[in-house]
Amino acid sequence: MKTWLTYLAAAAMGLAFELTLHGSGFYLSFITFMADVMLKLGIFMVFPLAFFTMTSGTASLTRKRGNNSYVWLSTILWATFTTAVLSIAAGLLFRVFPAVLPTTSTSTANAQQASELSSAIIGSTVTRLAAANPLSVNSFLNFIKSSDCLLPIILIALIFGYAIRPTSEVIRPAYITLNSISEVMFRLAKIIARFLWIGIFFISGVWFHNLWTDATVFYSWRFVVLCCIIGFGMLFVIIPLVYGIMTGFRRNPYRQIARLLSSGVAAFFSVNYLFSMNTLYTDCRINLGIQKSVVSSALPLHSILTKGGSALVSSMCTCSIVFAATGVAPTALQTVTIALACTLASFICSIHAGYEVLFITTYALGLLNINAGGAQFAIIALLPMLNGMALLLDVMLAGLGTSFTASNLNADCYITAEDIV
Repeated sequence: MKTWLTYLAAAAMGLAFELTLHGSGFYLSFITFMADVMLKLGIFMVFPLAFFTMTSGTASLTRKRGNNSYVWLSTILWATFTTAVLSIAAGLLFRVFPAVLPTTSTSTANAQQASELSSAIIGSTVTRLAAANPLSVNSFLNFIKSSDCLLPIILIALIFGYAIRPTSEVIRPAYITLNSISEVMFRLAKIIARFLWIGIFFISGVWFHNLWTDATVFYSWRFVVLCCIIGFGMLFVIIPLVYGIMTGFRRNPYRQIARLLSSGVAAFFSVNYLFSMNTLYTDCRINLGIQKSVVSSALPLHSILTKGGSALVSSMCTCSIVFAATGVAPTALQTVTIALACTLASFICSIHAGYEVLFITTYALGLLNINAGGAQFAIIALLPMLNGMALLLDVMLAGLGTSFTASNLNADCYITAEDIV
């Protein structure tokens, strides 16, 4: 059975158990504990996977002049263009169908939680960026202590990758060994992806419980429905159109999207980009048929830069908060300005995994010098839904961006058994 079907079936089981055992304290404690364990296990393999595969991919691509540079340039182009387009389009659509995001929550714990998150998000951004520097006092310390961002891993992998490229016979054995280790990491990622439905079951149970307990999603259903309509509209109309134009319509974009569904489901319910990356690596290499070197080099970059979904949802949230505060929907110029601020903030949101939408919204309001009176923290109650939708789109964009790079490098790997994951 394909993984996206098993993931959706596991999520349906999580919903059924939540509806049946909602009042059980033991059940809540059990699934919360298991969800935390499964989330950490899912993330456990991502850092060595990204390090070894990107080191090997960088070494492989540098054997042909210009390939590695093209991977970087195409990734930056895809990330910048798609993020700006989706953010601006979402903002303009919001003007057509405005919906107010309630600035209060039904949860009594949200005031304290908002205060804590405010300090964590606004006060620690510079600290987190500084910690991503691989050339600090001890670069290996940064390598092992990084827990929610791949930036330190990427920088160190690039250095190792350039050093180990097979430019002489003395280096070749090391390159071959590293390439074999990279293959092992892909195999492990595939195994994890096949059994990740177990984690989806527990994680989706907590996801449904959080939405049900807070109940803000029912109070602000108009805004949630608007986000879903615009989000899926972008996924099935704008994103395929952009992908088709940039690849010359050499591939069916809807088939590509369908083959990334398992990664999107994992990102949606876990509300954690890193958790979905084991599946994303496997989807790109097997389902999309992309060469290992391109997947290895492009996907970690997309995990940092390609945040079009997060910018899209944040643009709508920011416009809605301004609408709620002023009573008037932002003008077209104001909407575009908000969208560009969200686009800019999205490029550093990966340092706040799990809170991308909240971070971008808060940062964009700060960039535009808009005093929302803390209204942006009403997003906290809706984070499972809003951030899940944002990361689903981010994962889809990352996979399509990797496919875009591969199509122009002629780095397709035509496999005999397609869509097996």
